Amino acid sequence: MKNKFGLPGMASAILLVAAVSCSKSNNTPNATVSKHWDVVLNSKFEAPAPASRTETGTASLDLYSDNNLKYTVTVNGLAAGDQLNAAHIHTGDPLTSGPVILSFNPTFTGSTATGTVSVRSTLADSLKNATADFYVNVHSTQQPTGLLRGQVNNPVTFAQDVTLSGANEVPAVNTTATGTALFRQTADKALYTKYTITGLETGDTLTAAHIHTGASGTNGAVIIPVAASASDFGKVLKITGISDANVALLLTGSVYANAHSKNHPSGVVRGQIR
Repeated sequence: MKNKFGLPGMASAILLVAAVSCSKSNNTPNATVSKHWDVVLNSKFEAPAPASRTETGTASLDLYSDNNLKYTVTVNGLAAGDQLNAAHIHTGDPLTSGPVILSFNPTFTGSTATGTVSVRSTLADSLKNATADFYVNVHSTQQPTGLLRGQVNNPVTFAQDVTLSGANEVPAVNTTATGTALFRQTADKALYTKYTITGLETGDTLTAAHIHTGASGTNGAVIIPVAASASDFGKVLKITGISDANVALLLTGSVYANAHSKNHPSGVVRGQIR
């Protein structure tokens, strides 16, 4: 079955394979592949996702026993007038834009680049053992901070950016506050979230944020608590231990994101996830 990204189920689409191969690296005779990744890339995985971009792609990575990394990066559906110009491995969870830790220095022919780069031994060990969060990021002239990305060791299975407003509350709330809620779920069922609210009236204070069940125009029960206080807003939160039933609701049900405040305890801004 294809999901909302037009790809097979994301958890199975990114294969993380520890394998030994008789393939040779470019630099050292008899070097073998110590680990292989097929990383699925998507514009929806950028944080935040670039508006109106729908590119998808793959990054095939082979790490050799001599710590050389062979890569092939392919982008599908590149928008007219745009040009790919960089690709890197960064550190960061699915909602964090982290520093570059390895540049591919690619030369793209059309929408594909292939090459080999040397990896320092400590980074090679971290990549193989998944001791940190890493992602591949592909950049372009129109999207210099990142056009599409994908986590290396823990694939994203759900990604959505939601616009929040008082008009979406039931009943509607008259407020100058607006916001966004970013959601990225990974194959291990962890949910990464970031609620950012601006324009809250003087004297009001954010108190909580949740994911609720309910279609547009209706109110429903909390299924996933997110923020517990004002200090939880504006930063990435990682939520674990979500029940299978609530994971299923998040992926397929009628659900919405809601932020609450002191002056509007039932909800100050809201946005429909589905």
